[in-house]
Amino acid sequence: MASELLPLVLRAALFAGLATLILLAVRKLLRRWLGATLAYQAWLIVPIVVAASLLPRSAAPSGLSVQALRPVQALAVQAAPAVTADGAGMLPFIWMAGVAAMAWWFIRGHLRFLRQAGELTRSGGVFVGAAGAGPASVGLLRPRIVVPRDFAQRYTPAEQALVIAHEQVHVARRDAFANLLTALFQCLFWFNPLIHVGARRLRQDQELACDAAVMRRHPGQRRTYAEALLKSHAGAFAAGGIHCHWQTQHPTKERIMSLQQALPGTLRRIAGRCTLALLAAGAFGTTLGVRAEQAAGVPQYSVAMVIGDANSSSVSFQLKAEGFEGDGKESIPRVLTPAGEKFSVSTGEWRLDMIVHPAETPDKVWLTGKLFKGAALVTAPTLLARVGEAATVRVGEGEKAFSVAMTVTTPP
Repeated sequence: MASELLPLVLRAALFAGLATLILLAVRKLLRRWLGATLAYQAWLIVPIVVAASLLPRSAAPSGLSVQALRPVQALAVQAAPAVTADGAGMLPFIWMAGVAAMAWWFIRGHLRFLRQAGELTRSGGVFVGAAGAGPASVGLLRPRIVVPRDFAQRYTPAEQALVIAHEQVHVARRDAFANLLTALFQCLFWFNPLIHVGARRLRQDQELACDAAVMRRHPGQRRTYAEALLKSHAGAFAAGGIHCHWQTQHPTKERIMSLQQALPGTLRRIAGRCTLALLAAGAFGTTLGVRAEQAAGVPQYSVAMVIGDANSSSVSFQLKAEGFEGDGKESIPRVLTPAGEKFSVSTGEWRLDMIVHPAETPDKVWLTGKLFKGAALVTAPTLLARVGEAATVRVGEGEKAFSVAMTVTTPP
């Protein structure tokens, strides 16, 4: 299963990395034009692009032709077959080990924060923990604001109110769920450094968006808010986890300077939301266009099969590929399939799932698949075949023997 999932992961990582790279390049412009809140929300484009990249390919509509992204199309076409050919090797296990390691890093960060906080005591609308724990908002379903034991000594009453207001914005916006989705992307795409860079910038934009929200509600408290930020500059914080921490790796200077920026008015926010919606729709459509052109550029193969079963001289078969179904006797089924797409052939209790993809030279192809008898996997063959010559999968001996001879050609 992992070998079938790995090409999808690689494709999603490729498109997620491209979307992240674009957002990294324009995030400061978006913040200046649209405001910190909409610049933070622009990161939703990354999961939108990933979702579009995983949709089934279709014929390329003329309106979605994306000439500038032809290199992306070519890279996406070449990546999946290469991984599929080696899917039976160590790559799936290496990927799963990386996913597990990243997941444990986040879990360990969360547990470290809980240990650091110690036993929590409710005080008004917040929970008081050990010194150095927080301020932070913690929890998905029942979020809580945690402050350290020395919170009242470290901050003035006005600063305390602003810090708590900041964490309340995190809670109201459910930013912990955004952090959870970000952590999931980091786990699945741990091998893509752009995802980790983008995750850190997203957390920074998240803090700037909360700062802007607090300043919108308390416009006369900029100096007090800046002083509270400076007091937290040298504080330690727990890395990892998905909680929202007041003390972060975010550059304090950038946060203080952002307080001086004029907040967008109502018309500008409406225009910003429209712009963001157009950007998201454009990213989704562009990804579909790349996938459609990828489908148009994928090699097509015709696979003729001769199915042999020791129990019958003429075999009934059911053929399912690209929406086509048929059955018959004393016939040779022929499948027209694009490279990298799975098709299935079944007869009786036997079923063969097969994928064809190009080899290193045009006159050869790789055939990778799985042969099932009932629900049991019998064998998972990987064959290097020459175009126009039969490649045979055979299992069993005597009366229990079963074979499928496949001849791959390229249609005119």
